[in-house]
Amino acid sequence: MAGTVRRAIRFPLWLVRVIWLLILPLSFVALGIWQEQRAAATLDEYRQAGQELPQVLAQLQQMEAKTPSAFVTMGGPDGRRMPVSMAVAGVRRAIDTMEEGAEVSRIRYPLSWGTMTGGLLAFLAGLSGLLAARVSALRARRSREALIRSFDRLRRGLPFALAAVLVGLSIASVSASLFEAASLWFWDHLSTSSVKLFAAAVMLAGLAAYSAVMAVIAMRRVFDLYTVEPLDIRGLVVSRDEAPGLWRFVEDLATRHEALMPDSILIGLTEGFFVTEAPVRPLGGERVLSGRTLHLPAPCLPLIGETELAAVIGHELAHFSGGDTTYSRRFAPIHAGLWRTLTALGERTGTGGFMLAPALHLGFHTLESFDLSVAQHRRQRELEADRRASLVSGPESVPLALLRNAALAPAIFETLNDAFSAPDTAGPDMMAEILRRVEDGLPNPAAHLDECQPHPTDSHPRTALRISTLGVQLDERLLARAARTPTAEDTSLPHRLFTDWSGLCHALTAAYLDEARQAHRLNREELEAAVAAVPAEHTVLYENGRPMIWAMAFIAALFAAFTIGTTVFGRELGLGTDQGTKAFIGAVAGVGICMALGYAAWVRHKTKAPLMTLTPDALISARLREPVAWTDVGGMQVSAARRLALVLALHEEAPLPNRIGFSIYNKVNRRERTVVLEAMGIRGMKAAEFEALVSRYLTAAYARRRLAGD
Repeated sequence: MAGTVRRAIRFPLWLVRVIWLLILPLSFVALGIWQEQRAAATLDEYRQAGQELPQVLAQLQQMEAKTPSAFVTMGGPDGRRMPVSMAVAGVRRAIDTMEEGAEVSRIRYPLSWGTMTGGLLAFLAGLSGLLAARVSALRARRSREALIRSFDRLRRGLPFALAAVLVGLSIASVSASLFEAASLWFWDHLSTSSVKLFAAAVMLAGLAAYSAVMAVIAMRRVFDLYTVEPLDIRGLVVSRDEAPGLWRFVEDLATRHEALMPDSILIGLTEGFFVTEAPVRPLGGERVLSGRTLHLPAPCLPLIGETELAAVIGHELAHFSGGDTTYSRRFAPIHAGLWRTLTALGERTGTGGFMLAPALHLGFHTLESFDLSVAQHRRQRELEADRRASLVSGPESVPLALLRNAALAPAIFETLNDAFSAPDTAGPDMMAEILRRVEDGLPNPAAHLDECQPHPTDSHPRTALRISTLGVQLDERLLARAARTPTAEDTSLPHRLFTDWSGLCHALTAAYLDEARQAHRLNREELEAAVAAVPAEHTVLYENGRPMIWAMAFIAALFAAFTIGTTVFGRELGLGTDQGTKAFIGAVAGVGICMALGYAAWVRHKTKAPLMTLTPDALISARLREPVAWTDVGGMQVSAARRLALVLALHEEAPLPNRIGFSIYNKVNRRERTVVLEAMGIRGMKAAEFEALVSRYLTAAYARRRLAGD
C-alpha cells in the first residue's frame, strides 16, 4: 500500500540464480573444508591426549605418594597451580571423558566430508546445468531441427540435474547442522552436555526427516517432467458420421497440402483454430485424445466464409507436414508441459520452498534460455504455414481469414461473457446470438492489426506482420471484404459440414451454460461462507496496555530500589551523612515513581474503553468521529514494529473520516487517502490474528454487497 510498505531491495535475476546455484554450494564446500580442519585437529588432540594423559597420571600419583601436600602447575608455565591431589582427580576425569570425546570427534569427521561432498555435488550440478542450457540454447538457434535435438537432450538430463542440486544441498545442510550440533559436546560438556546433545539431536532429527520428505516429493515431481499433462479444452469430438462434410473438407485440404490427417476433430466454443499433438482432454469427459487433434471454434464456422475457413484449416494442417510434424510432436507440447509443471511445483512448495528454490531456479533458467530460439522458430513456422496455405487457397485467403477472425472476436467474446454472467437468461443457441449481433456488419478489422491469434500452447506473430510477409497490400478493399456482412452462403456452410449443426450448437451452449451455473453456485457458496465467517453481533476490541503497565511498574520498582539502596548503603556509596544529597536523590526517585505509576494508571484507564468496534458494515474507532464503511476500504495492512498499526486505503470516492483530538499515532492522510490507527496492541490477540479478523470483516462486507447485487 502506498506510503506504508517499505521498498524491498530486489537483486537482478541472474545474480539471484548465481547465488543459489553457485555461491551457496561453494559456501557449503568452504564450510566443509573448515569443518574438516577443525575435526582433524580435535581428533589429533584426543589421540595425543590418549597417549600423554596416562603417563601424566602415573607421574602425579607417584608424586602424591611421596609428598601428599605438594603443589603442581597444570597447563604449562602459565597454567593453574593446585594441590597434587586435585591434579590427580582432574586428570582422571579427563581420561574418563577422553574416550567419549574421541568418539564424538570420529563421528564429526565424516560429517565434514558430507558437507563438502553435498556442496560440491550441488555446485557441479548447478554449473553443468547453467553451461548446458547456454550451449544448447546457442545450438538451438541454428535451425528447427537443432532446436528439437538440443531441447530433447537437455530435457532428458534436466531432471537429474535438478535432483542432484536438491540432494546435494540437502546432504550439505544436514551434514553441516549435525557437525555443529556434535560440536556442542565440547562446550561445557562437564555440566550440561546431555541436555544440549538431546535438544540438538531432536531438532536435527526433525530437520533431517523434513529434508528427506521434501527430497522424495521433489524427486517425484522432478521426474514427472517427462510426463506431458493433457490439455483441458472445452469442446465436443465429432466423428465422421456426425460431420461427414467436414471430414471430407479436411481430407481434401490435407491432400492438397501434402499433410497428415488429424486423428480427431474437436469443435469448441471458447478457443480459436489450432492443432496439437499433445494429449487433449475435452472438458466434462474422461476420455483423453491422443495423436493429432484439430480444434475448430464453432462461433466462427457460420461467419468466416468457406474460402477463409479453408485458408485457416490449411494453415493448421501445414503444421502436420514436413519437419513441422516433429516440432509439433516432440517440442511444442513438451516445452509447454515443462513450463506448467515447474510453475505448479513452485506454487506448491509451501514451507519447503527454501529447499527447492535452487532446483527451481535452474529449471526456469533452462527453459528461459530457449525463449529467443523458440520465439524465432515459432515466428518462422507460422509464417511458413501462412505461405503454404496461401499457395493452396489463394494469395488473399490468409489475410482475409486473419482480419475476419480478428473482427469477429469482440462479438464472440461479448456473447460468451454475457451468457456466462447471466446463464439463466441466455438463449439455447449462442451461435445464433452471435450471428444476430453481427448481421449489420463487422467492426473495422484495422483496429486489430497489432493483435495475435490465440493459441493454448503456442504464440503467433502480429497480424500486420503476417499479412505483410505474404506480400498482400493491406488496403481499403481488403479491409472491406474482411468486414463484410455474413452471407447466406457463409451461414449455410456449417449445415453442409455437419449432419445436425443445430443440435451441436445446442449441446455446446448447454454445456457452457451448465458450467457457468456451476461457477455461479460455487461463487455464491464462497460469498455466503465469507459472510458467515463474521458474527452478526459487534466485535469490541480493547487496547492491550498490560505490557506497558508492567513495564511502568518495573521502572517504579527500580526507582524505589535505588532510593532504598542509597538510603541503606549511603555510607558505602560515598554519600556519608549528607542528608541533602539523599533527599535530592529521594525526590528525583519519587518523581520517577510517581510518573511511572501515573502513566501506568492512565494507560489502565485508557484501555478500559473500547479501542474499536467491528460491525458487519463498518469499523468504529474511538479515534475517529465517523465510522469507516468496509466497502469504502480498497485495501488494508497490519504492521507490528514498535506499535501495532492498522492502515486502511480508501477508494477515491469514499468520504474521509475526521480525527478526534490530536494524536501523533493516528493519522488521516488526505493526499494518499489512508487512515492509520495505531495501538500498543490488541488485548488477547497477536498481530496476525488481528489482521485476519479485520480481513474477514472486509471480505464479508464485499461479499454481502455482491450477494445483494445478485
